[in-house]
Amino acid sequence: MSNQSRDNIGRNTAWNAAAQLAPVVSAAIALPFLARGLGEERLGVLLLVWTIVSLASVLDLGVGRALTQMIAVRRGSGTISELNSIVRAGVGLSGLLGLSVGALVLATSSWLTSSMPDMTSWISEARASLLLVGLSLPFLLLSNSLRATLDGLEQFELSARVRIPIGILTFILPVALLPFTKRVDLAVASLLTVRCAGSLVLGVVVTRLLSAFPTNSQNTLQPLKELLRLGGWVSVSNLASIILVYADRFLIVSIVSVAAVAHYTTASEIVTRLLLVPIAVAAVWFPALARTQQRAEDEQRRHLNERGVRFVTIVTLPILILLVAMADPILRLWAGSEIADPGAPVLQWLSMGVFMNALAQIPFATLHARARPDAPALLHLIELPLYLALLWWALPSFGLVGAAIAWTARAGFDFLGLLILTARLESNFSKVAQISVRLASEGIVLLLITLVLSRSLGPWLGAVILAPVCSAWLWERVLITAWRTEISDRIRQTFC
Repeated sequence: MSNQSRDNIGRNTAWNAAAQLAPVVSAAIALPFLARGLGEERLGVLLLVWTIVSLASVLDLGVGRALTQMIAVRRGSGTISELNSIVRAGVGLSGLLGLSVGALVLATSSWLTSSMPDMTSWISEARASLLLVGLSLPFLLLSNSLRATLDGLEQFELSARVRIPIGILTFILPVALLPFTKRVDLAVASLLTVRCAGSLVLGVVVTRLLSAFPTNSQNTLQPLKELLRLGGWVSVSNLASIILVYADRFLIVSIVSVAAVAHYTTASEIVTRLLLVPIAVAAVWFPALARTQQRAEDEQRRHLNERGVRFVTIVTLPILILLVAMADPILRLWAGSEIADPGAPVLQWLSMGVFMNALAQIPFATLHARARPDAPALLHLIELPLYLALLWWALPSFGLVGAAIAWTARAGFDFLGLLILTARLESNFSKVAQISVRLASEGIVLLLITLVLSRSLGPWLGAVILAPVCSAWLWERVLITAWRTEISDRIRQTFC
């Protein structure tokens, strides 16, 4: 891989990670103000709308992911004259889906709000909020397909320059309205206006980029068929993944208690948010891998996959070790002792599953890049009954820790399954799979040692002992020679 290509991927990853993290940071700042200003009920409506906005990528039935793959493949094969017809098909399909889902929300808004309890004082605000969501859904799904187009063109910086301010304003604008009004429908209107404006800006950016590419007379029927085929499997995988990720919370409610969900979810939200970084990394790797599929560049793809796995390890494992060591004080500071006592062991066990889930993002992206979304989709369908059965047994037997261990076991099964599938379908991936298993095994051992030390010696002493061990392991076992040389040279230039 050339230095320029490596620099481009590094820069794209930084921009994409910033775009992923910006709304998370702004949400963390905004939520305490909104909770005090709106009250629990109105905040619940606002959070429901935020959830719908964040799930736009699921509602598009995989069109965005398929669009990115198809654009990247055409760029790699040199058939760029097909790009305009592919984008027209993808944007048109997303708009149609948005109109359909939006019409469903509009038609059922009165029934949905009337079925909610304790809302007589502000039911009109809730109904207006749902109407606004229905009207905005076409724009939300169009925004997702336009962003996917920029991903396929590997224009991550352009995309991030739009998404970062939009992501921040989505959470900050409702806070800015609090001194003037407590109406939740106006808060919803402000955040949806920002999202719709972002969709229009992305549309202008994409239109200008595509105007530089030649066009042909191909109709949109053939790209539409390909989008539906790829997107169908992506949507199956997405829906199965949602169940796999959130089933534990629903079973905890039915088997343990509602209060236990708060203990479990608080710990889970802290550690699983870390997955935003490897997901951002894999989103950059995905079009780069798809672009090289048509060029018989097996060695380049192997290097790209290997660097992806190593990079994900570098950015996730040190933070996970810190979270495992400091789980109890972090939860006490953030949520109080009532959450920390049962939540700290949950966070510690989930950290191991999160690490394997982070590493699994690279083979997952590779399978999608090869236009084989059916492989992970079928794997997820196999996982689903096995995981639910394990969870059903573990919860009554071991409580919340049992649920965390079951989630981690499911993540390990998913990780190994994706490695096996990718090694079968992708030439030269076997070595990457071996490296991934080694890094996962050694990383989990480090996390287990951290867990033992934090419980026996205390969190602070455990963290102090593990810091140099983790640093030495990363230097010797994770960083490749070129990275070590570059770091050494930069240190030498800075201090000598």
